[in-house]
Amino acid sequence: MAGRPRITREAIIGHARRIVAEHGTAGLTFQAVAAALGVSKQAIIYWYPSKWELVRDIAVPGLKAEADATIAAIGEAGSAADAIERFLRALVDHHLADLGGFRMLYLASQFDSRESLQGEGRQMLNPIHETTSSMYAALAAKIVADTSFLADDHPRRLAMAVHMAGIGLLTMLALAESVEDPLAHQTGPLVDSMVALLTHRPATS
Repeated sequence: MAGRPRITREAIIGHARRIVAEHGTAGLTFQAVAAALGVSKQAIIYWYPSKWELVRDIAVPGLKAEADATIAAIGEAGSAADAIERFLRALVDHHLADLGGFRMLYLASQFDSRESLQGEGRQMLNPIHETTSSMYAALAAKIVADTSFLADDHPRRLAMAVHMAGIGLLTMLALAESVEDPLAHQTGPLVDSMVALLTHRPATS
């Protein structure tokens, strides 16, 4: 029928991103996406039977961009401590540029506890696992290459802990922004202190 919008996965994802940017992750519902596209909710569910699938298709490109940024940042690192610092700063800088995108990537899937992944459905997480694994492997390789740095520790576990520390800081920054209550300390010094803790170096500020 003339004038009827053409529904594609790309169109759905594009409108879903805009909804998150304008209304936050809580505003991302099938009904909201359908209204934005001028179609029925069932038209969205035809393409995305599960909200998990929609969140995954929004999140995976964002996660790959994060991986690209952090892996590139540590490419020239000359030591484990240098790699950890470069990784952490690149991670924080990447997401500070778009905290809405960060919320979509790391927080949106927590808003609908009614949907869980079971059995074969968990295969939808494979692209996410593969991407995070590439980040951890790159940082772990830098740690392993520096035999003077925590040689007895588990390098991949340490790489994962560095990533989780950065995500924790970003989560608090996103929360502070959303309630318009800034943290007591500025972002730069907080990152400096986190780097100092993780690398056993003195904080620079």
